[in-house]
Amino acid sequence: MKKALIASTLLLAGVAQADVLGVTAEVGQFSPDASFDGRIDSQTANVDFNGEDNTYYGIAFEHPVPLIPNVRLQNSTLEGYSNDVDMKIDSTDYTLYYEILDGLAWLDLDVGISIRDLDLDARVGTSSDSESVVLPTGYLSAYFTIPTLPIQFGGEVKTISAGDSSITDTTFKIKYQSPFILGVEGGYRNANFDIDEGSIDSELEFDGFFVGVFADF
Repeated sequence: MKKALIASTLLLAGVAQADVLGVTAEVGQFSPDASFDGRIDSQTANVDFNGEDNTYYGIAFEHPVPLIPNVRLQNSTLEGYSNDVDMKIDSTDYTLYYEILDGLAWLDLDVGISIRDLDLDARVGTSSDSESVVLPTGYLSAYFTIPTLPIQFGGEVKTISAGDSSITDTTFKIKYQSPFILGVEGGYRNANFDIDEGSIDSELEFDGFFVGVFADF
């Protein structure tokens, strides 16, 4: 209910008074490696292991009204399991952003803020804990279009350090836009979470390649 309320509020803010609405949607699969370094209660571990393949999705709404930010919603689940450690992070981002450049000199540049809603489940040995954390992060997206080709490359970064917790989530991506709305994308993502909440005091990292499709209306 909380996530649905936040999403509804942001979507209404993004489309208010808009005369033209553009929509971009994406879905794909992320195949990461995972690492855990830290503790839950008195149980500690420092391990690297394979993460689980998981689906990500996102949708963005853009409009021409200058003072009202555009809106983007993204979700991904990050998880991995070993003999000593289980960890799962369900991450939903609610992003408000402005287009600073829109195709000028073949460059697209967006800046804004994301509200990241994290649901974290972790186990080390016989100790386990679940925490929910909401953190604001800065948002930067930059893409360059190869002249005369329907190909873009660039990346996105979201980062914050708040209290004893921090997040740095970086994505490098190549996109091909077909003449028929649909396109394909692929790249590399590194998501690092330094979490100190409840009995969890650990650094969790997921990094690897992803591939997906998108539609630009």
